[in-house]
Amino acid sequence: MQNSNQVFLLLGSNVEPREATIDVAKSLITKRLGNITKQSSLYESEPWGFEADTNFLNQVVIINTVLGAFEILNLAKEIEKELGRTDKTTDVYTSRTIDIDLLYFGNKIIVSDELTIPHFNLHERRFTLIPLVETAPDFVHPAFQENQQFLLDHCKDIGKVWPYQKQI
Repeated sequence: MQNSNQVFLLLGSNVEPREATIDVAKSLITKRLGNITKQSSLYESEPWGFEADTNFLNQVVIINTVLGAFEILNLAKEIEKELGRTDKTTDVYTSRTIDIDLLYFGNKIIVSDELTIPHFNLHERRFTLIPLVETAPDFVHPAFQENQQFLLDHCKDIGKVWPYQKQI
């Protein structure tokens, strides 16, 4: 029997229908990557690193999977493309239907041209850290040897992040 890996993913969308797209992404993640064992609430935040008319919805999901990190990356990219994400042509941030970021792969550290684990700037983003703290406040960042709550408490990002209020 293969070992199961605990993987932390950040889902984000700022193109309507944001909430529905995240729901479909979670369904596809469950079918293709592994069972979602825990998920944060949905959070809304201003775009980070660029201007846009629509705020982002973000959510952290934790999955158990037998897949490897590069398999997760490739399948996540396939899901993004299937849900309307276009390939990045520049390093400039833009609006997107869905973004699936691989934050942690257990306590492994991976550095390659295609993938950096832990995610290279998760500690600089409140919209990532707040849902991480909700789901796993004591999970230790394997490179920094600090937990998520510590990272959030020391994050210099001043971007606003708030619990999502569904529009009725």
